[in-house]
Amino acid sequence: MRQVVITGIGSITPLGQTFLASWKALLEGRSGIQRITRFPADDIPWSIAGEIMGAEDLSLFTRKEQRRYDLFVQYALLATKDAVEDADVRLPQDTAIFIGSSRGGVYGLEESMEGLYRHRRRLSPYLMPSTTTNMAVSAISRRYNLRGYGIGISTACASGAMAISEAYRFIREGNGEIAVAGGAEAPICRLCIEGYGRMGVLSKGVDHTALRPYCKGRDGFVLAEGASVVVLEDMERAKRRGARIYAEVASAFSTTDGSNQTGSTIDAEAETMRVALERSDISLSGIGLITSHATSTVKGDEVEYRAMEEVFGSQLRDIPVVACKAQTGHMLAASGAFEIGVAAMAIHSGMVPPNINIDDLEFDLNMSGRPYEREIRASLSNAFGFGGINVSIVLKRVG
Repeated sequence: MRQVVITGIGSITPLGQTFLASWKALLEGRSGIQRITRFPADDIPWSIAGEIMGAEDLSLFTRKEQRRYDLFVQYALLATKDAVEDADVRLPQDTAIFIGSSRGGVYGLEESMEGLYRHRRRLSPYLMPSTTTNMAVSAISRRYNLRGYGIGISTACASGAMAISEAYRFIREGNGEIAVAGGAEAPICRLCIEGYGRMGVLSKGVDHTALRPYCKGRDGFVLAEGASVVVLEDMERAKRRGARIYAEVASAFSTTDGSNQTGSTIDAEAETMRVALERSDISLSGIGLITSHATSTVKGDEVEYRAMEEVFGSQLRDIPVVACKAQTGHMLAASGAFEIGVAAMAIHSGMVPPNINIDDLEFDLNMSGRPYEREIRASLSNAFGFGGINVSIVLKRVG
């Protein structure tokens, strides 16, 4: 089996238009949450989101491409460009592509339906192809002239992490030497905000303090948009070309627990983490960081905490836990991929990002409000999605 490493990380998030900009904002404890500007939200109780500001000013796309590509596809291309440039690599034609998205082109679908019924505008002939989930994969293939394996993955909020997990397996099993993988979302529209809101999973907070992971009084997540992509390579290939290596993917494991349409169970999440750790050959005490799913929902945070407690026992208190969504908002598929990128950068840089809005923790977790230096030899990242889709990925330092 081949060893698989991360050699490039790219993102566009509410914190910044590159991964490095987002990482810097993360370390500074900044928030990307603000009042919704995409549509009037005065008549509903959910008025904030993590929006990407100024992306329309970036010059990657022609006007024709802007019409042909839904916003989530544009974000995927921007994150891929950032990752490829970060990896300092020329993608060979057989590069594999794995991109996850929970909501695909929902932004474009709502915009088109509003134009049709409110303004009597004809639907675009590009509406159907531009909004399909796999279009991000096709657009990346077109942009970089790639002809290798490609797949669009939709496993709810776990889609981005699942895409990285599948890319890892693809390379590890000898099917290819290099892949781009991650997640992309553009769900800041009335349909998604009110849809999640009516479920009871969105916070009714009015500013950046709304997201309060693992805290008493938490009332849900804040929806956000963005994309995050990593470049994965066979370790020998990466070393031959002298690539910078952020971290090795030590293992990845996923489970499906269909007992609940909107969540998972303690047992299923614990099993996912436990098997990922067992397959990594890293001891519990060897894990130096957990980037948790931590959406700030009442039940979701408790289930994840109880699962981590079941796996790590008393050792959990010694492991730093970072809940990135408190700063980025919940970017759905993009969050899982971004948090894996954060774990890789933390291992590479020896920096643990801070947590914000953790003034009243309900659970006994090691969460700091300040960034600090720490040698991290291995990390665990969790991503959980509707329908009980669970993904855990273990990274470790090379050398």
